[in-house]
Amino acid sequence: MEEKEMLELLLQKVTDLELGLKEQKEHNAAVAKDLEDQKEHNAMAAKDIKEQKGHNAAVARDLKEQKAHNAAFAKDLKEQKNYTAGITEELKDQKEHYLAMVQDIKELKEDQLIIKQAVLETNRSVKNIKTNIENLSDQVSQLSEDQKSVREILGDHEVAIRTLRRKPV
Repeated sequence: MEEKEMLELLLQKVTDLELGLKEQKEHNAAVAKDLEDQKEHNAMAAKDIKEQKGHNAAVARDLKEQKAHNAAFAKDLKEQKNYTAGITEELKDQKEHYLAMVQDIKELKEDQLIIKQAVLETNRSVKNIKTNIENLSDQVSQLSEDQKSVREILGDHEVAIRTLRRKPV
């Protein structure tokens, strides 16, 4: 593979890495938005729980004031307990979801760090290749100048004859 092709391949890989990094940043932004939405949802659930607690307290006062309706209130209280248990279960699920998101964000940050390191290593490699190409260019220029000097010393005809002698017929 020629050096030019290698450089083009390296340039393509660097470009691909940059695109991947951009996509990763966009994904991270979307995850951050989802996290913000989840926080709002949790705040609303906490408000609902607070309202539910207030409602439960009102039901308890009504039960105390109206002993004649104990059976109806007991049924209502049972329903409220089930509802509260459902909310508690939902909160548990939300907490698990939140913890999973935290883990995902941590993994994304680790992946982003790995990508940054790969980009830095690639950049160093490209700089080394560039330096090597410059050195080779200098050497080729020197060889070209030496070739011109040999032609001047021997003459074009003599150089052509010597070149033909080295080539198998």
